[in-house]
Amino acid sequence: MMSKPWIGSPLFILVMVCLIFLPEAANELGYNIQYDSASGPYLPDESLVHPTTGATVVASVNDVPIYDIEVQRHLDRLNVFKGMPQSTVNVYRSSVVSQLVRRQVVLAYLQTTEFRANEQEIDLAVSQVKQSLEARGQSLDEFLASGKSDMAMLRRNLAWKIVWERYLESYLTEANLRRFYERGYHRFDGTTRHVYQVYMGDPGNDQFDWDQAFRNTVLIRDKIQQGEMTFEEAVQQYSDSPSKLDAGDLGWMAYKGPMDPRIHEAAFARPIGELVGPIQSRFGIHLLCAVEEKRGTKKWEEMVGEIRIAASAYLFAHVADRYLSDSRVYYFGEDEGSEMDPMMVQAFREEFLTPK
Repeated sequence: MMSKPWIGSPLFILVMVCLIFLPEAANELGYNIQYDSASGPYLPDESLVHPTTGATVVASVNDVPIYDIEVQRHLDRLNVFKGMPQSTVNVYRSSVVSQLVRRQVVLAYLQTTEFRANEQEIDLAVSQVKQSLEARGQSLDEFLASGKSDMAMLRRNLAWKIVWERYLESYLTEANLRRFYERGYHRFDGTTRHVYQVYMGDPGNDQFDWDQAFRNTVLIRDKIQQGEMTFEEAVQQYSDSPSKLDAGDLGWMAYKGPMDPRIHEAAFARPIGELVGPIQSRFGIHLLCAVEEKRGTKKWEEMVGEIRIAASAYLFAHVADRYLSDSRVYYFGEDEGSEMDPMMVQAFREEFLTPK
């Protein structure tokens, strides 16, 4: 009986060619490709399992496989999932898969630029890993045999560290970081805004109609913008929040704080005096208006580390978004990551954008 092809082998590539360019012949062999599907072509389960590590392919980018052990490694590093329901962990797992896909897209692009890592540089990095392992009493062969990685995964990860550090070093100069800061100073320096809201929600009511509340808030926003009612009148007529007794006053808010991050971020999304929303949080639907702003007083030295991570995230997203549509991306038994929980954005940024 013939062995099944695994991703990366010549036999796998031959099968993929048949699937893509010779669909009639592929059908005769019992294969079936799902065109225009993010789930990718059908392949026997055995072909998605690494022959030595036992790792399973969860996605691929331009025929480069991404394995479940890579996903689990990042989840373990985040170290925030203890006690969470499995359904919640699965959402974050999908987000990790999506980030690894985007990272491979960025790596593939950077390897075509002056920031690329050549084979000699990667060889040197492998030697350094070998020395580090030996210092801990483990050989490189033993590490690879443990099933945590293989040489291709290791070299790809080392290439990412090299090119990403090089790319950031080139772009994240102090001048560029200061320009990035000035475009979004409120995210870093402690700036606060005085915010009012119209709120619709009843978190304790399972029958609360979120869609209807969202549509109603859109109508309220339009009436305010068209001059048919004032913001204060909308608060009195429609708001479900205790802040209704104080004209909807939420007080002074920073970009980060105790409320749902969507609310804090939305409070800074528009110029002073303009409506923002509807915004859906875990509590309900919000229509916001900031009426005053006080600039923060943090010094540059206190902010630069956070600014650097945020700027790195901007560069990562910019390159990934630009080249993702030109890449062949398939998900095998995994869903593409949905919207990231705002509470976890910073942790994910530090995990994926800080070379380790």
